[in-house]
Amino acid sequence: MKLGYILLATCFYCFQSVEAGTIQITGVGESSAPPDQFTIQMTVNSICYPSTLQAKNANALIANQIVELSKRFVRNESDKITTNPGGFIRETEYLPNENGRTKILCERKWKTWNTISITLHELSQFPEIQDELVNFLTPLEALQPNIQEQSFVQLSSPHFGISDPKQHQLRNEAQHAALNDAKAQFENFDANCHFQGAKLNSLSSPAFNTTLRYGAKMATEADSSTPTIPDIITVSAVWNLIWEFNSASGCYR
Repeated sequence: MKLGYILLATCFYCFQSVEAGTIQITGVGESSAPPDQFTIQMTVNSICYPSTLQAKNANALIANQIVELSKRFVRNESDKITTNPGGFIRETEYLPNENGRTKILCERKWKTWNTISITLHELSQFPEIQDELVNFLTPLEALQPNIQEQSFVQLSSPHFGISDPKQHQLRNEAQHAALNDAKAQFENFDANCHFQGAKLNSLSSPAFNTTLRYGAKMATEADSSTPTIPDIITVSAVWNLIWEFNSASGCYR
C-alpha cells in the first residue's frame, strides 16, 4: 500500500496537515467453486511410413477409434471432442539402446501426428472414461523397437477446471471483493487522516490468478486409475486504485 507523493513517507505517523495528494491502495479479493469440467488430451503419432498418405491413414484409424469411444460419454452441447489438424514431417527416428547409445529405427521416413481433446462436464464420468481410454491405449502407449511402420499414443495428465461461464462469474466476484477491500482500506485511512475532497482518481486493470486446492477426493478403489481431483478452484483478483484529495488535517497509525 502506498500513500501518494506528499503522504508517502508519513502516512502512518502524526502530522499537522498537508495539501493535495494521492493515495494508492491495493485491494485483494477471491471467489471459489468446485471444478465443473475435466479435459483429457491424447496425441496420436504415426512414424516410419514411406508416404504421407500411409502415415495419415494409419493415424486416422486410431484417432477415429478414440473419438468413437469418447462419444459415448458426451451428455450435452457443452461436452466437446476436438481434434487439431496435426502435421507431418520427414525424419529419421532413433531408439535408445541398452548401453545408452541410440540406434536408428528408420531413416527419412514420414511421421504424422494428431491431438485429440475430450472435455466433459460430469465429473462422475471421469473414472470410467479414463479407465476405458487407458485399457484401449495400453498396447499403443510406447514405441515398438522392432517395428518400423507403427503408431503410438501419448496420454497427457487430465486437467480439471471450470467452464467459461463459471470462470466469468468467479472473476466478477473476485474483482468486486477486491474493490470492496480497497474501499474499506481507504475508509480506514479517511477516518484517521480526515481527507477533504477525496475522490477516486484512477484504477489499474485487475490482475487475476487461478489456483487449485487438492484434498479429500482421492481414488477410492485400489484398482482404479483415478487421480486426486481438486476440491476447490479459487480465482483471486489484485486491483490497484488511486484516490486524490485536496487536503488532509492529520494522519496517524
